[in-house]
Amino acid sequence: MFVVIASICFGLLSGVASSPPDYALEFPNKGVTDYVQIWGMRNLTQCTVCFWVKTTGAKWTAFSYASKAAENDLLLDHQYNVFLTIGNAEINTGVPITDGKFHQICATWRNSDGQWMLYKDGNLVKSGTGLKTGYTIQAAGSLTLGQEQDSIGDAFDAKQSLQGMLTNVNAWSYTLPASTIKELSRCCLAGKGDVYEWSNFIYGIRGNPHLVMPPGCPCSL
Repeated sequence: MFVVIASICFGLLSGVASSPPDYALEFPNKGVTDYVQIWGMRNLTQCTVCFWVKTTGAKWTAFSYASKAAENDLLLDHQYNVFLTIGNAEINTGVPITDGKFHQICATWRNSDGQWMLYKDGNLVKSGTGLKTGYTIQAAGSLTLGQEQDSIGDAFDAKQSLQGMLTNVNAWSYTLPASTIKELSRCCLAGKGDVYEWSNFIYGIRGNPHLVMPPGCPCSL
């Protein structure tokens, strides 16, 4: 049975000494008031972003990083398929996530040759090269979960918001090997990102996302 703690906001959580080790965030409705936001990022010339998502929506946003260089400096969203955007240059991966089941998504990118890879449930499903070769994702921006930013920290669009569940969002400053991503696809494992780890995000909750414990991910896919 899930334990759902509703209406938890940043003000209630700011005094918490440590975050729950195993939780998900449920975004109950489309809109612009429910999201998670934290600030700061190092410059990145390569990266990996992983998360688990459960939704039936055709259009939604999981991970939106905006900087002074680009409002979509690092974006993972869904417009009938998963899109990966680096420095405002987007890739339609052709991979849909709309079946209402938990799925692990991981994306990697490096600027040396613009190579990008998209993994679903631990399996490489799409890849390519030439995405923003030589580009650097800029530091000191705003990272938002559940909404897409059209300017740093705001300018949300309800149609692009997430209605569903999100858990184990992590970001690394390097490209994780396929073997590690495969291992993280088992039992809703998260790892710990060296740029952001899932425990960081609980302190940035805004609006009315519900805290769900345990997250309810499948133990085998």
